[in-house]
Formats: sequence, C-alpha cells, structure tokens
Amino acid sequence: MQITWMEMKKALGSPVILCLLGLFISFNLFTIYSGADYKAELKVVNHIVEEYGLTFDDSILNTMQEHVNEDVRKVDSSYQDADAFLKAMTFEQYSMASKEEQQEIDRIGLMQMYIGLGKSLEGRYSELDAGQMRDSMVKGLGLSGITQKAVTAEYKKLDTRLEKMKENAEYKQWFFAGDYRMHTELFRNLLKNTALEGVMLVVLLTALIANYEFENRSQLVAYTTKRGRHLIWNKLAASLLSTLLLIVPLFGISLLAYFQFYDYSGLWHSLISSGLNWEYKFPYITRWPIEFHHYLWMAIAILSFILIIVSLLTFALSIVIKNSYMTWIVMILLLVSMFVIPSFSAGIPLVLILMNFNLTLLLVNPHMYFSGVSSLTMFEHYELVTLTSWFAACVVFSILSIRRFYRKDIV
Repeated sequence: MQITWMEMKKALGSPVILCLLGLFISFNLFTIYSGADYKAELKVVNHIVEEYGLTFDDSILNTMQEHVNEDVRKVDSSYQDADAFLKAMTFEQYSMASKEEQQEIDRIGLMQMYIGLGKSLEGRYSELDAGQMRDSMVKGLGLSGITQKAVTAEYKKLDTRLEKMKENAEYKQWFFAGDYRMHTELFRNLLKNTALEGVMLVVLLTALIANYEFENRSQLVAYTTKRGRHLIWNKLAASLLSTLLLIVPLFGISLLAYFQFYDYSGLWHSLISSGLNWEYKFPYITRWPIEFHHYLWMAIAILSFILIIVSLLTFALSIVIKNSYMTWIVMILLLVSMFVIPSFSAGIPLVLILMNFNLTLLLVNPHMYFSGVSSLTMFEHYELVTLTSWFAACVVFSILSIRRFYRKDIV
C-alpha cells in the first residue's frame, strides 16, 4: 500500500495537475455565479411548495389563484384578479411604485405565471403522442428492418410509460419553470463540463503515473528491483485511486457552490418528469418515476464510473505509448472520434444504433439519462449496457497491455 501511495503522490503533487484542478474549479464557480440575474425569481417555487405542497391539482391551483387575487386587491383595490392587474401594469406605473410594491408586483407576476403553467399542463400532455415521435424518428433516420423493429419496441414502452404518467398525473409536481432551464443548467452545463474537465485531468494523471520512470530515465533502476515489473499493478491501483480522489473536490466544490447559490430546498423530492421541467420540444419522460435527488446521485455515479473507465483505457495506452503528453493527445482524439463517428454511420441504421453506445455520448448527455425521448440513446438499460460493455473491454485491454509490458524490453 505504501508503494501505491508513493505512486499516487507523483500525480497528486504535480503542479500541472494542481493548477489545472484549481483553474477548472474556478471556471465552474464563475459559470455558476454568472446566473445571478434570475436567482431571486427561483425562490418563489420553494415558497409555493412550502405553502401548498409538492403536488398540485385543479383545486390547489384555484386556491392559489384566490390568494393571489387577494394580494392584488391589497396592492390596488380597483382590480379584482391578477390577470387584469398584470395586463394593465405599465412600465411607468411600475417605476413609480415603491421598492416594496415592486417586489410584491414581481411576486404576483411569478405566482400567476406558475398558476398558468400548472393549468396548461393537462392540455399539453394530452397532445403528446409516442406514435408520432416514433414515425418522425424512423422517417428522419431512414430506419428499416431489425432497427425499425427495435426502435418501435422502445416507443411502445414509451407509450405505456406516457399513458401511466397521464393516468397518475405524475407531471403535476412543482419545479422551476422550463423557461429557466435549470435542468439544463445543472446537468447539461455544470455536470457535463465538470465531467469533461475530469477527463482531461484523469488522462493526464494516469499517463503521468504509468510513464513516470520512462520519462525520468529511471526505468532501468525501478524495474530491476525486487518488486520489479510487478510495480505496474501498484501503478494501476494508484491511477484508479487518484481518479476517485480527484472526483471529490472537482464535483464536490462545484456542486456545493451550485446548491448554495440556487435554492432547491423544496424540490429535492420533485420528479424529473415534472411538467414544469418542460424545457424544449418534448418534456423529460424518464423510464420510471425518479426524484430529483436520486437522479442527481445516479448522474454523479455514472460520470464517476466513466472517469474510472477512462483511467483504465488511458493506463493501457500509456503502457504502449510510454509518453504522457502523446497519450493525452491520443486519448482526447479517441474520445472526440466517439462523438463524431455516429454521424458518419447515418446510412447504415444498425451501425448507427450500435455506435451510439459509446462513452462520449454518455459523458456529454447527463441531462438525458434514463429518458425515453433521447433519440437513439432512448433504449432501456442504455446507460448500464454502455458502461458494462466499455468497462469489460477496457479491463481486457489493460490485461493485454500489462502482459505485453512483462514481455517487452524496458529500455
């Protein structure tokens, strides 16, 4: 264990690794704090949950409307309902009001917006048709034969899930309004960017550990000791443990800052499939009901496991290449190619589907995990299949590389 720790110190004490880690965390903090313009507006959702509960129906929406109308009459007794009051409000009237009155007008406007969104959801969900989504994908990608059958089978599952959501009114839970795109902000922007930063750091530190002796011209000393070439196993363990240690500050500091800045206190148990969380053309339809905090932990676990796989793959390549910076370049090019190659497979539907089961697509789409409307990553168990297949392949590649290392000259 002492040898493994000494190997870890080579990477974790590297000025390059430490400087990059600090730079990435600083960038994440800057990105988070740049959203200050609408931070205050988001707090109204927590007040709604605290006063009316996490779920809502027509009765609760009507009660909320009555309360908002009462608040309007306190501000201006000449109006009886919020809609008329807000429509009549002009910029001149708003600017002439006191600061306290402006804050109350803003709160009334936000409350009315959420009431309107809540009332519109039933109609919006009634128009969703899994069959139309399926036909659009099949036609757009030119699917046929076995690929068309596979996609059709998945859309049948999606249709069953969608109908169950409608039946249980699962989408009637409070969340930040879709226009704020907070799901995108957290998962597509912050978590994805943090994971990509993690990839760059993990590839560099793994290559540094694996190639340290070759780059410092000490391999003839290190690999002729009693421990000898068995040192490679300590290096592998050091690479994986260093990756896990690196994940903690990189993800931990970024997420702590995010949740300190944005108040999610009332929404931890809200479902990701909440109708309020409708950001783009289609809502988020998860394959089963997933609460926000569960989704967050699972996304972190998936991204962390991807970084472990990246460390394994990098280690195997490092043994062959024997140069840290060349290994870094090759690994980054390999990961980028995984993102690009599926677009060149559009003419062969079966290859196109198979090419979508790759690490890079899983890495850059944490906002679409467990989703039934995520194009060709919509397949059931997509995340599990991708992770297990790539992990198995990287384990085999690592074993073959280590066996090669035992046979090759160390000069």
